Amino acid sequence: MLFAPLVHSIRLLSGRVRYAVLSLLLLIVAATTFPAQAAENTLDTPDAAARKHYDIPAGPLGRTLSHFATIAGIALSFDPALTEGLTSPALTGNFSVSEGFNRLLANSDLELIRNADSSYTLRRAPIKAAQAGVTALPVVTVSTSTENADDTGYVAKRSSSGTKTDTPLIEVPQSISVVTRRELDMRSVQDMSEALRYTPGVVVDQWGFEGRGYEYLLLRGFQGLTTSLFRDGLSMAAQGLYFGSFITDTYGLERVDVLRGPTSVTFGRGDAGGIVNRITKRPSADPIREIELQYGNFDRKRIAADLGFANNDRSLMFRLVTLGLDSDTQVRYPNTGGDRAGLRRFYVAPSVTWHPTADTTVTLMGEVLNNRAEASPFFLTTPDGRHTDVVQTDSKFVKYATNQSSFSYQIEHNFNETFTARQNFRYMQQDGNFNDMFRAGFDADIPTLMQRSAMTTKERLTQTVLDTHLQAGLDTGPLNHTALLGVDWNRTNASLRFFSGEAPGIDVFNPIYGISVPVPDSLDIDAKQEIDQLGIYLQDQIRYGENWILTLSGRYDRVDTKDADFLSTTNTRNRDNAYTGRAGLTYLFSSGVAPYVSYSQSFLPLPGLDSSNRPFEPTRGTQYEVGVKYQPAGGRSLYTVAFFDLTKTNVPTPDPDDPFFRNRQTGEIGSRGVEVEARAELLRGLNFIGSFTYHDVTVTKSTDIDKDKMPIQVPHLMTSAWLDYSLGNLGVNWLRGFGIGGGVRYVGRIFNDLENTSTTPSYTLFDAMLRYDNGPWMFTINASNLFNNKYLSYNDPGWRAYPGLERTVLGTLKFRF
Repeated sequence: MLFAPLVHSIRLLSGRVRYAVLSLLLLIVAATTFPAQAAENTLDTPDAAARKHYDIPAGPLGRTLSHFATIAGIALSFDPALTEGLTSPALTGNFSVSEGFNRLLANSDLELIRNADSSYTLRRAPIKAAQAGVTALPVVTVSTSTENADDTGYVAKRSSSGTKTDTPLIEVPQSISVVTRRELDMRSVQDMSEALRYTPGVVVDQWGFEGRGYEYLLLRGFQGLTTSLFRDGLSMAAQGLYFGSFITDTYGLERVDVLRGPTSVTFGRGDAGGIVNRITKRPSADPIREIELQYGNFDRKRIAADLGFANNDRSLMFRLVTLGLDSDTQVRYPNTGGDRAGLRRFYVAPSVTWHPTADTTVTLMGEVLNNRAEASPFFLTTPDGRHTDVVQTDSKFVKYATNQSSFSYQIEHNFNETFTARQNFRYMQQDGNFNDMFRAGFDADIPTLMQRSAMTTKERLTQTVLDTHLQAGLDTGPLNHTALLGVDWNRTNASLRFFSGEAPGIDVFNPIYGISVPVPDSLDIDAKQEIDQLGIYLQDQIRYGENWILTLSGRYDRVDTKDADFLSTTNTRNRDNAYTGRAGLTYLFSSGVAPYVSYSQSFLPLPGLDSSNRPFEPTRGTQYEVGVKYQPAGGRSLYTVAFFDLTKTNVPTPDPDDPFFRNRQTGEIGSRGVEVEARAELLRGLNFIGSFTYHDVTVTKSTDIDKDKMPIQVPHLMTSAWLDYSLGNLGVNWLRGFGIGGGVRYVGRIFNDLENTSTTPSYTLFDAMLRYDNGPWMFTINASNLFNNKYLSYNDPGWRAYPGLERTVLGTLKFRF
């Protein structure tokens, strides 16, 4: 019964996405029509697949490879000229042969092949044609796809999030950050807000503790709750009609890519701040066997497993990721003897990858996520504006229950050395049942009594996304082109039934909980919305010589919106069209320095009518960005500095001449600033993440009191740093396997109101980590907000307060076998 939601999702596909299924079949037929010689040998022999312990220092690549081969017991041969001048990182821990080579070759353009006699040979990558008696080893090829790129450390080298092509980060003419799986594990990340805490340009935890799974964030000063959500390059930025919003469990992710600035030319509709692309764990040729137990304060208990295997010839690979969570939270109901709000979650994600030919890859992925939260993060303030620890709702009534499931596939086929076709598809649905209370003002006769109303919502949110594109590698004289032509389709359906009812008031100085609340029975909203988006895009990455890279992109989108109000029996339709573009120029110096300049656009359709009864036009975003990226040769590091000037137009603002106080689209918001990021292995075993953000966000055009003011919740200044050191590198035997880490995060003050008369103070938080990694076992202790700093994320005077996250301590035991 655990897989019932997933099975239901798959059944729905046949009626909703016939075009997608037909396209899938056609692509498979095309793939098998152009067969390539299959690999004759497997990646690793049983001995090579076994894990051994290595403690090899960083050094010249040739010497390090020879040392590794000796310990692994394999025969390795290569031309010394291939490794001349190259260095490798240190290798400490338990690895299979393929895992070890992946790490040692991470900073090179080399790949390993296994010969017919089971010996190994080094060569430059890529080599397309299979050679007689020799089999290429795709999983130890450094030049691999984005999702399979080497992310064993803190520094990723490549991404497809910026261009939909597998491109080195240093060549993308836009700000992009990658949070690797290693970082997620070392910081014991539990949700998306935690994942992005050390990323420049991103504001998280803006409403304090969030147990419902909502991913509130700001990108360059603009809201990204629903507009920035992407998964595996496909939109999951679907907005329900009230609470509905897709959620993510970070244990199921391989990495997180953050692309800052307008991105509509690549992904279609979206706000001006950028996107966050979550990359899902998927099958691997190497065995994956991991079981994790976790316990923390607030009686947090979690068990998780990540299991993967492949058949003998690696043509079929499987993976299963799952977890269960049962926890209390920091939300405590006063006068109840310590009752706390609970949080429970179940997650399972099976996947399979099939290689029908050497040039074709088909990956199928499913996911079920059920979440139960017993609190909303709303705390009442007193009549004179002071914040309290009084929870607005009632422990016996509040409920946020979501059942979410999805099915997706990814197909890639290389027709030849020039053309590659890809198709990505996902269907996702979420059913939500929510109970909560909202405040109705203080009682006139009893000034400390807050009147409340109860509400119940029943929501459904579904999204179907299909992206098909053809990539071509061409030469025209001295120019080398990586061209992309694609079409994508995105349909979102949202329905809502909203009920309201009476609820007892609550005294902010003497709250009483557990009082019976009548079931809300007044149907106030019964509505449905459908959004259809169809886009066609063209991109060309043009390389001239070894230094110049010009990126040009263009896109056309058509968006149809249908709204139905079943209570008033009214229906509205609206169609929006938008052209967006991007141009970027990068120059690659041989030293690893890459200055760039770019221009990009975005658009975001808006529901509703303006004061002239005309449908709202989409908001538009335009950005100019100039920056420098630096990636030293042979080092595991990436440094970026970006200056940007971003403007969002067509922002709704009150029409002073309208008697009904409706809006017109004459508003404008400007965002300028600088973002700095460093990700590096400073010394052997010492990893560093640092970020600095300065934002000057201003409402430049408005008819309201916010003109020339800063939007609420946007800090001018943020900075953070994280260090992680493996103590075994000190050369002391008893310290082998031990590691320590720590971080500091500073968030500047924010404004609470449109007039900028009230502020929430800045705050500084410290994090810490201690780990012991020995053979198959790894134990970590992580503390977030180590010194339990009491702070507010946001304070709405006379209304509600949002306390920041309290100290969280987690102990995690991981067994790899």
